[in-house]
Amino acid sequence: MIIELSTDDAEVVSQIHRECFDYGWSEKSFREMLSSDVFFGFSSEENFVEGFVLCKIVCEEIEIVTFCVLPKFRNRGVGKSLIRSVDDYAKNHSVEKIFLEVSEDNVIAQKIYENFGYKKISERRRYYLTPTSRKNAIIMMKTF
Repeated sequence: MIIELSTDDAEVVSQIHRECFDYGWSEKSFREMLSSDVFFGFSSEENFVEGFVLCKIVCEEIEIVTFCVLPKFRNRGVGKSLIRSVDDYAKNHSVEKIFLEVSEDNVIAQKIYENFGYKKISERRRYYLTPTSRKNAIIMMKTF
């Protein structure tokens, strides 16, 4: 079941984010974003969150700000359900475009996005910081 995120979810999504990324965001950051009118998101479950997506909407565009699924729940359709929820939100709110960034070495995520109609439109050099290097970001876009 997919549910909409609220400020009450800040702690758990921060924990998931830190587990999924080398430099996870703080609970305070998530709480601030989720209390803003321009941010929205979805999580996979109410009682036990397996993954989530956080987005920002401005005018007729959405940016997927962050998206993650706990490693033990990957390849079970959680991510696809979350992406479908963003697509449904976009259709219901007259959104024309959705943008996202994905690491150049995250080929699995890129393929999932492509399967949902996202196209590579650009690249940001040395965008993602890892413990040992900097990775390029692939910028992708979907239009409706």
